[in-house]
Amino acid sequence: MMKFLGAALMALSLSACQNSPSPWYQAYGTTSFPVAKDGMAALYIVRDTAPPDAPSIPISMSRHPVGGLTGSTWMRLDLPPNPYDLRAFGSSESTEVIITVVPGETRFLLVQPKGTYDAELTWLSQEDGRRLVRAGTQVGSYYNP
Repeated sequence: MMKFLGAALMALSLSACQNSPSPWYQAYGTTSFPVAKDGMAALYIVRDTAPPDAPSIPISMSRHPVGGLTGSTWMRLDLPPNPYDLRAFGSSESTEVIITVVPGETRFLLVQPKGTYDAELTWLSQEDGRRLVRAGTQVGSYYNP
């Protein structure tokens, strides 16, 4: 009887490992997804896939460079609660997003090309933001709070 119970548990364990994760798990994962530090907000700026020869899109905050993103990369900024002026630069124009963050929140912005020569920043849902962060590679930023 114990051998049968052990074999049944083993079979159930193996079948559970072969199933794909639920949509909820793919979006939110476990509680181990990095959230905001105490008294700060976490802002993830992500870029989806891009052709290998696509140029980096530079990002600035309040006229100071923060960094640049190529395909499938992301950066995280830990921000004190304040309003911020973020810009994504193309070769001819920039797109501006003004945000206000509060302690404890986690937000996601997508940077992407807009047309041939411009770039834009748009909001992402928690689900899409976390999916892109998990699929991408973190890059450093010049931001130092």
